[in-house]
Order: sequence, then C-alpha cells, then structure tokens
Amino acid sequence: MTITIHLFAMLADQLGPTIDVEVPADATEASVKTVVAAQYPEVQQVTSNARLAVNQEFVSAGPLQLTATDEIALIPPASGG
Repeated sequence: MTITIHLFAMLADQLGPTIDVEVPADATEASVKTVVAAQYPEVQQVTSNARLAVNQEFVSAGPLQLTATDEIALIPPASGG
C-alpha cells in the first residue's frame, strides 16, 4: 500500500512537506519508520526518534490498519528554549 506521510520541522526542511512510501498491509510504527529510513537514509537518525501519528493521534506498537484516506504524519522530537 502506498501512503503519503506529512513531514514537519527538520524532516520537512530536508525532504519537503510530504513523501510517498510503500508499506506492508500489516504496517506498524516501526516498519513505517524503517521504510522511510531506507528510502531516505539522510534522515535515518531523525526518523528513528520521530513519532508517528495517524489521524492526529500518536500511535504505539502493533498493527496500524492503515487506509488510503488516513492522515499520516512523522513528527521529529522538538527542542528549544
């Protein structure tokens, strides 16, 4: 299944506002992040620490049961002062 992932902060700066990736039907947060890191190795370190959100809710371990209409976002950790 091909999904569109919305990116933010340094991920968006490097890759643009969205990317399309192919994920398995039984995708998990970890497998989505692995696919992104493999396709875009320049952001691998940031991706490993990012959080995945589906339909504006952070996800945890387990199958995501994604559909073509889901809004998916990869959000890197924030820092600042």
